[in-house]
Amino acid sequence: MSYAAGSDTWMSTFSQDKSVQACFSVNADMNAMIAFEKALTRALERCGVIPSEDAQHIIDVVDKFEPDMNDLRVMFKRDGVVPPGLVKQIRDELRSEYKASFHYGTTSQDLVDTSLMMRMRDSVAILSDNLKNLNLELKNLASSHSDEKVLMARTRMQNALPISVPEKIGFWQSQIERLLGSMPATFLLQLGGPEGAVRKFTTNYQDISNDMASALGLTAAKHVWHTDRQPVTNICFWFTQVATVMGKIAQDVLVMVQNEVGEASLTDGGSSSVMEHKKNPVLAEVILAQTRYCHTQMNGINTASIHENERSGVAWTLEWMLVPVLLITSANTVMNTKDLIENITLGSV
Repeated sequence: MSYAAGSDTWMSTFSQDKSVQACFSVNADMNAMIAFEKALTRALERCGVIPSEDAQHIIDVVDKFEPDMNDLRVMFKRDGVVPPGLVKQIRDELRSEYKASFHYGTTSQDLVDTSLMMRMRDSVAILSDNLKNLNLELKNLASSHSDEKVLMARTRMQNALPISVPEKIGFWQSQIERLLGSMPATFLLQLGGPEGAVRKFTTNYQDISNDMASALGLTAAKHVWHTDRQPVTNICFWFTQVATVMGKIAQDVLVMVQNEVGEASLTDGGSSSVMEHKKNPVLAEVILAQTRYCHTQMNGINTASIHENERSGVAWTLEWMLVPVLLITSANTVMNTKDLIENITLGSV
């Protein structure tokens, strides 16, 4: 029996958030990289680096371009990145006199990193909305209870003093509100050129970068960050914090639903194959497991953040493998926590 993360496993039952998952599809990546090329072309034109005639021809071709996905997969296996194959396919459709103006001054990593930032930005927006919905669910749950002290506060796993249901829920809400107040707000454009020194853009670099960033809904970077992965790791850490808060709620619920505690009950408890009396808190267990899974991926992302020299094939590839699963799993912890809250009864049971 496989419990691995994936689209065709038993655990996919608990993968409810399809929106963040869609942000890391091949199509989403392709659309973002094509948007990069269009923004680059327009910026080069506006800054006088390429003629308007060249830019218009490139835009016309790109707008009608339909990638050969099978060919791109073959070339990806050879090149280790998508842009060489993508750029070749587009360039093959350009008239010869305009080919040199396409993809001018940039490199594969600029497309890949910018695409990642665009999709991380969209993922943060999705998760923000889901956190707000969860917070509203908690507010409704709290308002359905009086301030009668019906729960026991526990410190160091020992009974402390009584607290009310609204107070208990308030602790959870305060952490969600902190997450909403610390959401990543800066998503950087990557524009460094082949060696990370943007030599071809000369004095036009900042103007081109600002123009592209504005067109793509990103922020122009003050420095090329090819081997400085802080922009990625900082955003990933926020997603890890989201999972941590969901794990906190799940951990509290696991204690509260214990038979000997009896301070909460779940509408749909999991059954046992041999013990008919059991109602296992499966969803809370899964949320906590997903949280720890996110922590594990974050450790890997920290490892992947050390890049040698001016570009790392190994560290960069490892980052691609880890970032999507962290963000998608974090998003799933929020959706699963909302389900948990919708099916819980708090107070002495």
